[in-house]
Amino acid sequence: MGKVHECAEIACHNVISFRYKYCNYHAALHKRQWLQYVADRPVDHDKKLVADKVYNHERRDQEANAFYHSIRWTRCRDYVKQRDMMLSGLSGRLLNDHDYIVDHIIPRRLCRDPFDPNNLWLLSRSEHNRKTKYEDKLPDSLLLSLTKDDWRHKLSINRKRFSTKN
Repeated sequence: MGKVHECAEIACHNVISFRYKYCNYHAALHKRQWLQYVADRPVDHDKKLVADKVYNHERRDQEANAFYHSIRWTRCRDYVKQRDMMLSGLSGRLLNDHDYIVDHIIPRRLCRDPFDPNNLWLLSRSEHNRKTKYEDKLPDSLLLSLTKDDWRHKLSINRKRFSTKN
């Protein structure tokens, strides 16, 4: 028998051939994650930077723009990123540096303290966009009472409903 070792996935103890890094299950999982990452990443990084700059200067609320570029927000965002270990608060999947948004559970315009880490969680860009579309349809009185669990429930039902129509 040739050389063997354990799968490189944390907490997986499957013994595999030395020429592979992961067992069959985790190799397929990593391949799916990589294909999703490739599909989601921008085609041209420079074009995305230009588009972001245009959005910040022309479409985004300037008060929000100043808030999200402040040093205090950057520190708070970095704290939440470290606290949540780059895991999505909605799906639990590992996010990369280009696919995460620190989101306010109760929208920033409605909360008392926009820097309160208990009101912040990590979401992927697509999850954040779904949540924002949902928020736009709800009255402020309801938004003030929604918790993380409420959002998980609402967005998971919403995702299932959309995926069954295809």
